[in-house]
Amino acid sequence: MMSAPDRQPPLTSLRLRWAIAVLCSGLFLAVGYRLLTFEWQPGYAARWLLQAGAAIIYLLWVLWRSLEYNIRNGETGLLAGFGAGNTMTVFRGILIAGLSGFLLLPWPSGWLAWAPGVLFTAAGLSDFLDGYLARVTNHATRMGEILDMSFDSLGMLAAALLAVQYGQVPVWYLLVAVARYLFLIGIWLRKRRGLPVNDLPPSIRRRAFAGVQMGFLFFVLMPVFSPPYTYIAAFVFAVPFLISFLIDWLIVSGNLAGQSSAQPLSRQQKANTVLNWLPTGLRSIAAVLITGQIALWFQNYPGLASLSAQMGISYAPAAVYIIGLAQAAVMVFLLLGASGRISAIVGLVLLSLQQMSASLTPIQITLIMLYAAILYLGTGPLSLWKPEDRWIYRRAGDRSE
Repeated sequence: MMSAPDRQPPLTSLRLRWAIAVLCSGLFLAVGYRLLTFEWQPGYAARWLLQAGAAIIYLLWVLWRSLEYNIRNGETGLLAGFGAGNTMTVFRGILIAGLSGFLLLPWPSGWLAWAPGVLFTAAGLSDFLDGYLARVTNHATRMGEILDMSFDSLGMLAAALLAVQYGQVPVWYLLVAVARYLFLIGIWLRKRRGLPVNDLPPSIRRRAFAGVQMGFLFFVLMPVFSPPYTYIAAFVFAVPFLISFLIDWLIVSGNLAGQSSAQPLSRQQKANTVLNWLPTGLRSIAAVLITGQIALWFQNYPGLASLSAQMGISYAPAAVYIIGLAQAAVMVFLLLGASGRISAIVGLVLLSLQQMSASLTPIQITLIMLYAAILYLGTGPLSLWKPEDRWIYRRAGDRSE
């Protein structure tokens, strides 16, 4: 038996659900403001409410304008409900609005310092879940695509602005946040001038690069990592991302055309072969450098009280040995090509912990670059186990799986 809203015209039912989203947004703002009033300065809480409220209004406006596109791909009938996936996307938008509320405010202290990073992390997890839920429930719609793109762009912009504001990354890192906007503006200008705009071919590169960039922002918004480590990491992670956008722009503008002759195609195949095997060489080099890094770690930090003070660990020797063993595990996993991307993330975290007690060495900086390359490119051939590739290159819940 259908519920009362389902017997209403689809658009009326969707507007009712939009009104429920308004109420949920208002409740989120009220609870957030009340909590910040107790845990922070009342003036800061009021500014958070104003800024988060403005973001909520924008997101609700996008949702309202998207209601008429709540149609499955390949169909014409308007669906009467949001579905689990779009509901999760709306929830993600509310979290991003909460994140935006911290802009132009000082980084909170105490446990509240974790709030921006936790909000962005929760939004990122819901970004994975909304697509999964939409596919497994057969409720993937054009409305979901519109909301997803809008909320992703706003979330990336807010997170990057906060990272710059908190001094975690340099100002130029904002190019990462505005890259998509500049790309779309460039396409619009070409169309206005009557210039050709080529279609972008499908590419798994974009999904992997965007995921890595979001993962980087998760870390720098946590009150654990600090410059110069985060500045170096920002450069290493941002440059490939921006180059990826540049390649896409060259394709769209027709300055990078597909090769048709036999000889250029042969060169392209050779280049693809090199890129395919490059990660295998990179993880081998990383394993060698980690070996030297472990030796230096135990040589320079045999049982340090300074490490204990920096890391807040009462028994420094235990921390030294735990970090050393963790580095050894990363080395083994990289050599085997087992969960290489996950191992690279662990390696980056370990380097950040070491940076808390001593300056980064050239070997450690090189390892940061190698770990970033593995995150972007994967582990290549001769890899034992690559479960993360399934998460990156295949959409969870896809019926083709």
